[in-house]
Amino acid sequence: MKSVAIITEYHPFHNGHLYQAKQSQQLSQSDVTIAIMSGQFMMRGMPAMYNKFKRAQMATAGVDLVVEMPLVGSLSSSDIFAQMGVKVADYLQADVLSFGSESGELSQLEHAAQQLIQLENTPAFQTAIKSGKSYARIAAETLQSDLLSQPNNILAIAYLKQLQRQQSTMQPMTIPRTEVQHHDTDMHHASMASGTAIRKGIVNGDLTWQRMVPEQNIPLMTTPFNDQQRLFDLLKFSILQQTPETLKHIYTMSEGFENRLYRAALSSTDYTSFMQKLKTKRYTYTHIQRILMNVLLNFQYADVSDEVHAVRVLAMTPQGQRYLKYLKVHFPERRIITTINRETAKLFQNEGKATGIYNVLTGDSMTDFNTPVYVRGR
Repeated sequence: MKSVAIITEYHPFHNGHLYQAKQSQQLSQSDVTIAIMSGQFMMRGMPAMYNKFKRAQMATAGVDLVVEMPLVGSLSSSDIFAQMGVKVADYLQADVLSFGSESGELSQLEHAAQQLIQLENTPAFQTAIKSGKSYARIAAETLQSDLLSQPNNILAIAYLKQLQRQQSTMQPMTIPRTEVQHHDTDMHHASMASGTAIRKGIVNGDLTWQRMVPEQNIPLMTTPFNDQQRLFDLLKFSILQQTPETLKHIYTMSEGFENRLYRAALSSTDYTSFMQKLKTKRYTYTHIQRILMNVLLNFQYADVSDEVHAVRVLAMTPQGQRYLKYLKVHFPERRIITTINRETAKLFQNEGKATGIYNVLTGDSMTDFNTPVYVRGR
């Protein structure tokens, strides 16, 4: 069976994602479409608006198999997000990796990826990083290309770099982003909108968002999490439970930032003022927010592994089920887990803890233990 993989967040799943999934399957002539999806926390450093179980169910409107991205991928920069996604796709024996891009020109993106790999191996790059320059700024100055000013291109290049580094046999494919752009904040198209615009519409009660998602998913999209004050309160509690010395061990914590973080938590009373005190020229809001989520989860450098020893299935269609049976026959040694119990939970300790804390934050009650894999049509 031929398969195409998509590395994604589905925050939430919308018609643009449906288009990408259908195009990916059709153009790659694949039998099955796999989504490797972030769990309870997003790469932009925020809790998901809807939990991973609901988002996985939504995704089966367009894909056949939904598996969970390891937590380290979800709460890292684009390079680690891409690294973990490619590893999971290879573990699932995907033949093609499909991703969106503003460029739509695979050769152009591959050339940029090769340039960046060469750049990262130079002493000048290491010196610039140590001086405090961000990776994005160094790359943009070196390549002098507009490619790196567009978010989907940035991720596309990250995927291509990882395919080269990991010597993956997957064939890359890019689907051009059409109609709307990543940062569009308005729902001006008849049936397509960015995730940003859809989330804004949901929060503001603008029902236009319902035209932008598969109709069968609308009932799943109730009571989104959007309580910034509750998030801040739990963050402040998590930070003040520690000391600057122990905060150093939190994954993605940058040297010296733990002191700034602790002082800001002591003196802030809301999320907005807290973020204003944390912002520096060196770090983007997204990077800071990822640090905060790692603090909330007490996710430490010692907890991090970049190996994929097992994959957690969240949802599937009957075709997805057939693909799992195919993998079981041809790759019986690979651990593709559909049921979480006391033993299998050990394989996904970080992700299980993330669900527990997400539920404290949001009031959700769906856990890996009490929520079976969703099978569409069952």
